[in-house]
Amino acid sequence: MDERWRDIHKIWAIIDRLRGEPGCPWDRKQTPESVQTYLVEEAHEAAAAVRSGNPAEAAEELGDLLFMVFFLIHLYQEAGAFTLEQVGERICAKMIRRHPHVFGEVTVKDTDEVRANWEKIKAGEKNHSGKNTTDGVPDTLPALIRAYRLLARVSRERPEWDEAAGEAERCRRALARVSDARRDGAEVAAGDLGEALLHLANLARLHHFRPEDLLHNHLTGWLRELCAQPDAAPRK
Repeated sequence: MDERWRDIHKIWAIIDRLRGEPGCPWDRKQTPESVQTYLVEEAHEAAAAVRSGNPAEAAEELGDLLFMVFFLIHLYQEAGAFTLEQVGERICAKMIRRHPHVFGEVTVKDTDEVRANWEKIKAGEKNHSGKNTTDGVPDTLPALIRAYRLLARVSRERPEWDEAAGEAERCRRALARVSDARRDGAEVAAGDLGEALLHLANLARLHHFRPEDLLHNHLTGWLRELCAQPDAAPRK
């Protein structure tokens, strides 16, 4: 065995012990449904560690995430749904298929062409499987990430969602309705605020920003400024 993979195999062996007899009562009672919650939590913690810029913290959290991925695969393998090897085969085949400029004869000149080929191949896979354009974007994603991915897909078939000036005007109209409601003493409609947020997210996409990252970075700066103010000191 290649020494680089020794501890990867050890993860699987540890899960075998945890799930076997006598094993660990907590681990033995877990199901895919219960584990998916921990998977999401670990993914968020790993993302936060990456953002922190601390490699040691990132290694720690990525290890936790890797363990949960293996644990979930182990549960499915126990149930006879699929094996670890089948998961590996499928992702390898997918990556090779979606990188014809590396593993095939396709020539690309820049990252834009790489992305266009990726989306074309992916769309062909969806069509072959009978899925719609918007299928495959989980509703468990943070709303701004989900909006970004859905808008990127929808705009390929609906060009009105791919035009920045029109989006800016639609956002302005939605915010104007909010201002009018406040001026008239009426209740602000949640739909108008939601519409404005959607158009703002699309404007970010059209200007080559990810809305989730924009808001995250702005919040980080805002909190830093807030905490730097003398009257913002924590109360004892």
